[in-house]
Amino acid sequence: MIELKNVSKKFNGQNGEFKAVDDISLLIEKNELFGVIGESGAGKSTLLRFINALETPDDGQVIVDGVDVQRLTKKELRLHQKQISMIFQQFNLLSNKTVEENILLPLKLYDYKDALPVETVLDFVGLKDKRHSYPAELSGGQKQRVGIARALITRPAILLCDEPTSALDQGTTKEIVEVLKKAHQQFGMTVVIVTHELDVIKELCARAAVIEKGRLIDTIQVKQKTKQKEFKSYHERALEVLGDV
Repeated sequence: MIELKNVSKKFNGQNGEFKAVDDISLLIEKNELFGVIGESGAGKSTLLRFINALETPDDGQVIVDGVDVQRLTKKELRLHQKQISMIFQQFNLLSNKTVEENILLPLKLYDYKDALPVETVLDFVGLKDKRHSYPAELSGGQKQRVGIARALITRPAILLCDEPTSALDQGTTKEIVEVLKKAHQQFGMTVVIVTHELDVIKELCARAAVIEKGRLIDTIQVKQKTKQKEFKSYHERALEVLGDV
């Protein structure tokens, strides 16, 4: 279980100090596939980075499996981060390494006793024939499949997805959504996905938090019916797309 309690974070911008995250509280159940949606600059990615401690909130608590992340020692924090994998918008692959070498990178950094064989994750994402290829030889969808394989090889308890489809076209987005859905079903981990693409959330998640200008506007039960009306704000458009079957 992941619990964010009244978390806030300030940054300095071009126009002075601003709150990227403003007093947000969320509860994400174990093994849930949970979405966080909002427009660019809403604070979604900052919220995600609280979970793996790449960002520390100025106020509030981040509790994962009953443990306050901010109170961990350096050694305990490393163990915490070992249980979490991340998928990125721009894939974050090393251009001078092959597909197989990119996938194996986490195992070079830490010792994972229960890591999956590289053949297993290559087969899972459908890239067995690309194991010796380099990123420059791959399409955008194939690059993201490498990113997913790299995230899965460590058998993470938590998978964080930061705009994993926003660099892809519509057809490829659907393919990646299906891979993520299958990964959640097969490996039984907690998945948190942040995106501005409402259709991605509708396909993947049972619940989603709507973030606007750093604040939590609503938590939606996805695919429940709502009354038809004119929608104007992002929050209302989210309700329309996610709430109307």
